[in-house]
Amino acid sequence: MTTLPDKKELHAIGYFSKLHGYKGELTAALDTGDIHDYEDLEILFLDLKGTLVPYFVELLEYKTNTAAKVKLEGIDTEEKAKALVKSTIYIKRSDMSAPDTDRAALHAITGYKVFDAEHGDIGVVDHIEESPNNPLLIIHNGKKEILLPLNGDFFESIDHEKREVHIDAPEGLIDFYLSQ
Repeated sequence: MTTLPDKKELHAIGYFSKLHGYKGELTAALDTGDIHDYEDLEILFLDLKGTLVPYFVELLEYKTNTAAKVKLEGIDTEEKAKALVKSTIYIKRSDMSAPDTDRAALHAITGYKVFDAEHGDIGVVDHIEESPNNPLLIIHNGKKEILLPLNGDFFESIDHEKREVHIDAPEGLIDFYLSQ
């Protein structure tokens, strides 16, 4: 007998937002950098009333940058599909694309203290502001907000045990935010 993975071994990638037609197909709202990275996905897990249930994927077809038409094995009626609407979709971490793995790792630093090479403790990571051209690390410093471009050159290290991020921001950037 195969054991199901623990939820900690999975990554929530989206949810089923609505039905797609009347033959058991669903529309999945996916939070991913590139939906095409998952067209060959074979299995996904749904959280149904607190229980993880595995499903084999028969079809995962691109609709928009954030939506896909999904057909699951054994789900062949409107009634069966309706029961899955609003369910969170999980995939194995090993099935994540490299860019999404990097994104997930970045989101894990929310709440970490940020130390700049020049200024020392500059605040706490509030969240990542994602935009295709210029994603930003949003750092709260008291009542001030510091926006740091997510450029790998600025990051020196991340210490998950201490929950610290060490950066070397471009000259003048931190001063700009702290002087306002």
